[in-house]
Amino acid sequence: MAQRGSQLDPLKFSCSICLDLLKDPLTVPCGHSYCSSCIQSHWDEEKKKGIYSCPQCRKEFRQRPDLEKNLLLAELVEDLKKTGLQAAAAENDQFHQK
Repeated sequence: MAQRGSQLDPLKFSCSICLDLLKDPLTVPCGHSYCSSCIQSHWDEEKKKGIYSCPQCRKEFRQRPDLEKNLLLAELVEDLKKTGLQAAAAENDQFHQK
């Protein structure tokens, strides 16, 4: 059970392709989620090879899987944006880059 006052980690809601907060998150059959445009672009490139894979775990799919919007994840990302944690994450990134 989550503790009161604990904050959500914005990095858990980031796309591993573009590294930003997820935009229109889609979930692939292995369970990983990506921005809609990121995974579509990734798979457009892989179309040439004829095998589609998850960029994170490398699980391969013979046919391009149908993707569904992850509604819960989309709502959580919107909540993060509303609470300003996105700005906090950007400040954290700048601090670590110095």
